[in-house]
Amino acid sequence: MNGIDRVLSDFIIESQENLERLDHEFVALEHDPHNEELLASIFRTIHTIKGSAGFLNLTNLEQVSHYAEDVLAKLREHSLELDDDIVTTLLSGVDCIKSMLVALEKTGEEGNVDILDVVVQLKKIADNKPVAASSPAPAPKKPIAPARDVEEEDEPFIEEPVQEIRPKTSKDLKTQDSGEHAAPTLEDTRIHVDVHLLDQLMNLTGELVLARNQVVQFANTIDVRDFRAVTQRMNVVVSELQEVVMKTRMQPVKKVFGQFPRLVRDLSKQQGKDVQLLMEGQNTELDRTLLEAIKDPLTHLVRNALDHGIERPSERQKLGKPVTATIMIKAYHEGGQVVIEISDDGAGINIDKVKAKAIREQLVTAQQAEEMSERNLVNLIFRPGFSTAETVTSISGRGVGMDVVKRNLDKIGGIIDIHTQRHKGTRMKIRIPITLAIIPVLIVKAGPHRLAIPQVNLEELLMLQAEDKSQSIEVVYGAEVYRLRGELLPLLRLNKILNVPTIKTAADNVHIVVLSAGELRFGLIVDEVGDTEEIVVKPLSTHIKQLYCYDGATIMGDGKLALIVNVTGLFKVTQLTLDDMKKVEEMKLEARETGSDVATGEHHQTIVLFRAGSNEFYGVPLAFVVRLEKFSASQIEYSGGRQVMQYRNEILPLLRLEDYFDIPATPDPEMLSLIVFAVEKQIGLVVQEIIDTIEISTHIDTETFKQQGILGSTIVQGHSVLILDIHGLIEMAYPTWYKKFFTSKLSEEERHNLRVLLVEDSPFFLNIERSYLEAAGYQVTTAQNGKEALEKLEVQSYDVVVTDIDMPLINGYELTRRIRANDKWKHLPVMAVTALTGEKDRQRGVEVGIDEYQVKLDRDEVLRALELLILRRRGQ
Repeated sequence: MNGIDRVLSDFIIESQENLERLDHEFVALEHDPHNEELLASIFRTIHTIKGSAGFLNLTNLEQVSHYAEDVLAKLREHSLELDDDIVTTLLSGVDCIKSMLVALEKTGEEGNVDILDVVVQLKKIADNKPVAASSPAPAPKKPIAPARDVEEEDEPFIEEPVQEIRPKTSKDLKTQDSGEHAAPTLEDTRIHVDVHLLDQLMNLTGELVLARNQVVQFANTIDVRDFRAVTQRMNVVVSELQEVVMKTRMQPVKKVFGQFPRLVRDLSKQQGKDVQLLMEGQNTELDRTLLEAIKDPLTHLVRNALDHGIERPSERQKLGKPVTATIMIKAYHEGGQVVIEISDDGAGINIDKVKAKAIREQLVTAQQAEEMSERNLVNLIFRPGFSTAETVTSISGRGVGMDVVKRNLDKIGGIIDIHTQRHKGTRMKIRIPITLAIIPVLIVKAGPHRLAIPQVNLEELLMLQAEDKSQSIEVVYGAEVYRLRGELLPLLRLNKILNVPTIKTAADNVHIVVLSAGELRFGLIVDEVGDTEEIVVKPLSTHIKQLYCYDGATIMGDGKLALIVNVTGLFKVTQLTLDDMKKVEEMKLEARETGSDVATGEHHQTIVLFRAGSNEFYGVPLAFVVRLEKFSASQIEYSGGRQVMQYRNEILPLLRLEDYFDIPATPDPEMLSLIVFAVEKQIGLVVQEIIDTIEISTHIDTETFKQQGILGSTIVQGHSVLILDIHGLIEMAYPTWYKKFFTSKLSEEERHNLRVLLVEDSPFFLNIERSYLEAAGYQVTTAQNGKEALEKLEVQSYDVVVTDIDMPLINGYELTRRIRANDKWKHLPVMAVTALTGEKDRQRGVEVGIDEYQVKLDRDEVLRALELLILRRRGQ
């Protein structure tokens, strides 16, 4: 590549990066035409392109950018008033520039892009002559201080240093050619790398991970201390290398989101609709390949929202809605996945229309349609050729699109859920993995076969003793279910699905892996549960790809193959349907209402059982645990007098129970165990040995060992076990930990004067909730059921009620109903806190008057929601 080719290549890359944000900036400027800073940024981008095009003798490109710059200069001088026609013409100019850049990249020439119309229109605007649509007369306005001037000479690659990457100047180019060493600039910190090279690097890293797994497995079979130490070090280095290489492939979703402001603007004007677009979480990162895969599905969903969802202004006025409709796109991380939501406040999906069209198209019978749940009816829109549009438009109506959206998301392991409400709007929620290259999995066995279950679908592990399984596993509507903490969990048997024989063990215990994917939540019975591993995903051959059960394959540490389970596909091949699950849900709800055994039965909670000190046993609720790790004692460092370690490219603070409880310290073995928690940020608990995950009764002894950091005690496997209060333990170690992450709008004095009635029948959960509510400064009074709560409300006034749902005597629903029926209490805010919340639970809660639903172990969300509830009741 000679000098001029290198300059041209740099110019194309730099211009494309700058133009990516121009569409967004123009749409923003249209809504805020007096934003001088935005206008100056647009002017600088066009000015830079013009100067560089002149230097490279790109005549057409220079001409379009020159006249666009003239219009922008008039806007900066306030001799022109920005309107829709000017923005549209400028955007047409940007489209011309983009087309020429594409041609330049492919052929090295500007191509045959027709620029005449755009240039004539831009020149007319710059000369204050009428264009295709007349512009309104400029309105008088208060003078605004002019923005800082930009150099007007057409010197190539010169602009104000507002970006992190400084464009090359002609002086830089001369320095490069002469071989002199220039002083380092911000530009020196970044380079452009071919994506094929990154893909090759990722593949090689994947092979290195496979080799690492084999070496680690081999090291566990021999007793050579030095070799095991080297293996441990290699394990850490390869893990860090893997994370760094993964980051090179990660890109923010704004690469895709950036096209939507222009799309929404153009389509809304085309359809005569008034729409504003809001976007959140644009810096959320995804693997590059996934980013490409979701571009078309997201574009289709946004177009659908505009065409099908948003009503015309006149219709919105009749319905009492704001004339300006809103489309919201947001991205965020949740449970090891990226969630992208596209919501609108439009008409919602007409379920009756969907039902009628499905019957007309013979997708379902009339009887089936009547029996189908609303969610299943809505999901019919993913059928090929299905559309409720009455007319075919240039945007939609052909029945092509939603099935492609579903198919494309299925290919990358994505899940889409639809929530719609007539005349209120629709929310499409997409869940996708962060990357498809290297993923953490749980290894399980079915017969002689090993399978890998992605950890993003894993909720918890259960083991039923042989003598307990006959009492715990029941049959409802022909399907096996298990009572998990009062909830009925549908069960599938992996051996039956795969048609392989069951391995008989001496103990004959039952291993249940609790899985979730979207609205699905079920237990998978497997023969054996292995370790968690990070694996390299290998694609399946064409004929195996057609099987729903598998997403890919991987090579294990012993060189053998294991297939990767697709949780959604696994559910598809079973006889258990979502309607069967709904029947189970209805049975559960009925049990709650009648106060039967589901509501009054004993609650259970899974804990991680571990040993600390010489021989003391402790447990911690599994719900708080992010990871269980083994690590070398030599990895522990000190910072500010506290123990820390480098963990996944971050500094992980460490806790030891010996520092806070009366536990005799013992010398550290060579390898220690680590329990990692995520409480706003990650923190690790160093223990001697992790023993098992065990299910215990939540009715623990809370009186014998009363101290901060301890919830209570119980007996597990013949040992006396203390159950830790993680929130209390962290506050003992770091008194300001929570203050750093939670900004309260209420003062400490205000919180101290607020009285909370906490209603909870389980001592286990009661202690956790009371602990963090009191630590936040609230006055807490407790009641063990709804009956006791009503008695306390009669004699004492409270500011808010926080209640469990499943309780004996009077449950949370009935308690709320009675509060709303009493004139003295009916305005009292009520928050429900449960182990798990479903759509049915929320719907039922809204009907009886519950203001807020939260998961009881999620301290931060409970406190945030509680404060917002209090402020809302005050009218703040």
